[in-house]
Amino acid sequence: MRTTRLLSLLAVTSLLISCGSSNSSDTTSADRLTVAASFYPIAEIVQRVGGDDVELLALTAPGVEPHDSELSAKQLDELVKADIVFYIGGGFQPDLEKAIESLPTTTVAIDLLKSVETLEEKEHGDEATDDHDHAHSGTDPHVWLDPANMAEMAMTIATEISKVKSFDATAALTERLTTYASELTAVGTLIDTTFASCERKELVTAHDAFAYFAHRANLTTVPIAGVDPETEPSAKDLEATAAIAKRSKVTTVFFEEVLPKEFADTVARLIGAKVDSINAVETISQSDLDAGVTYSSIMKSNIATISTALGCK
Repeated sequence: MRTTRLLSLLAVTSLLISCGSSNSSDTTSADRLTVAASFYPIAEIVQRVGGDDVELLALTAPGVEPHDSELSAKQLDELVKADIVFYIGGGFQPDLEKAIESLPTTTVAIDLLKSVETLEEKEHGDEATDDHDHAHSGTDPHVWLDPANMAEMAMTIATEISKVKSFDATAALTERLTTYASELTAVGTLIDTTFASCERKELVTAHDAFAYFAHRANLTTVPIAGVDPETEPSAKDLEATAAIAKRSKVTTVFFEEVLPKEFADTVARLIGAKVDSINAVETISQSDLDAGVTYSSIMKSNIATISTALGCK
């Protein structure tokens, strides 16, 4: 159903791009839009969809965890000169959102969180214990971990670029968008088929970043810490998470390479499980970029690692 919906949206987006473009000459360096992207997955979309029509301004450096990243004075100066800024709102990057509020009215700022269907962020601890209220603290910003959301954000980015573009980029934008959306759809289909039959359905992670992946894969997340990776779980949280994991016969507790794994180690030790790493695709190292690592290749690696741990057939 997600695939059919995406195909329909892609057709509409292509039409909007066609209607929004004007006839003129080919791209020159002066024609290129300066497009700012808040962090890695958004930057990849801008590069893949915008191609030579845009000059990318990446606002989070390679290898830097984006939640609490702060803009340098140089980045603030460059941001003011951007034609478009694409970001994930909802307090995901507070320093960036504050800077965006002060941008001139000539800058187009697009909160991509508004372009997709979102999930509510569970208050930390409410899945792990019965004596917490089942309240929510807001929208979970980790929307990119469902490839369908990446495709929808790509469509939004293509449409917004076509609105600002002063020359005819219709064919190039549409071709790049179609190619990229097809790649993302294939990753989504791989999730659907891989997790159709698994011995276990509980995904225990160091921080609550994988709700959208789990929702797509029909899994249940058991996070040790909340959406903000800087929030440390209490001893009670660790014990409660371990109790759920043990009841569910969890064999692997996952951590992210860019974050401390001590809490994953603790839960794994309590239940006699092993630890393994997965990637929340929030950042990417410069060496991986140089080696050609992409969102899709990272997600395929995640799928393989998680499916093995869950005994999927």
